[in-house]
Amino acid sequence: MSPDRMQRIEALYAETLALPLGERDAFLDGACGGDIDLRHEIESLLTYQPRAETYMEQPAYHQVAQSLADGTGVLVDRMLGRYQLLSLVGRGGTAEVYCAVDTRLNRLVAVKVLPALISGDRERLERFEHEARAAAVLSHPHICALHDIGTEGEMHYLVFEYLVGEPLSDRLTRGALPLEEALIYAAQIAGALAYAHEEGIIHLDLKPSNIMLMRNGVKLFDFGIAELRYPDLPASPSIRPCGTLGYMSPEQLEGHDTDSRTDIFACGVVMYEMLTGQSAFPARSSVEAAALNLKHGPPPISKLKPDIPPTMDLLVSRCLARNPSERWQTISELLFQLRASVSGR
Repeated sequence: MSPDRMQRIEALYAETLALPLGERDAFLDGACGGDIDLRHEIESLLTYQPRAETYMEQPAYHQVAQSLADGTGVLVDRMLGRYQLLSLVGRGGTAEVYCAVDTRLNRLVAVKVLPALISGDRERLERFEHEARAAAVLSHPHICALHDIGTEGEMHYLVFEYLVGEPLSDRLTRGALPLEEALIYAAQIAGALAYAHEEGIIHLDLKPSNIMLMRNGVKLFDFGIAELRYPDLPASPSIRPCGTLGYMSPEQLEGHDTDSRTDIFACGVVMYEMLTGQSAFPARSSVEAAALNLKHGPPPISKLKPDIPPTMDLLVSRCLARNPSERWQTISELLFQLRASVSGR
């Protein structure tokens, strides 16, 4: 990043910080214009400002490291390529995710690391590389962007756009979303999936914890078990991991072939939760129990929320049809209906 760019960021950050909270958005609208990256840098700093007296007394990433740390990641402070790992922000079954700083571009990034112990597992390494291939295909405003991929010794890592926002799963702990907000988010989710499907990518693990709510809308992430069906890409790995109980379609639970309609089912589950604040298919302790739960289906949305228009009941219930042939046949069909609902309000 050039010195002039850094000076501009520091100056705008200081000016924005001096303003009351209610005036900051309007100020940044004018000051940043169409420079989305500039605005993102300033908003990233502002997000963590309340947890430190000032960022400009020392590099911002030191403060971020202190504020984000939720565990004692063994790789904290380590360099992976040009990325300095600052704090552990997430841990899954096969990988750890760190907040990091790109020392060349001086920006925050998310680094997903496959530890050396696990990278010796050929199947897991294959799945990790598969996620990179899927993410590399996608470039969409509502999908988390992949910036880089690398190795350091026996460790493999992916570098993603750093998302500042709230996971939809956290938001849902506070109950249902207002109808208009839920419709806008649903249209953005469907739009991202429609783009992915056109590129030959089926997510297969859509759920609220893989959707980030940000100032400018949603971002989908974690394509770790996605199916790649693009002719110019290598085939998907031979292993076929499951999705997440409570969001898996009947065909996933029963081990049948999946296609784009599998994502439509999961999208319906997410919409049901946004509109009602309740799980459509509460996760059970086994795949068999979850499959049994699917046979009964969830209560109609209108029964739980009488103020929801009956058209939404029909739209979501068609997503949740047990037989894929009875669902919306493409996510674009669903997207058309959602956009019509948004514009009609």
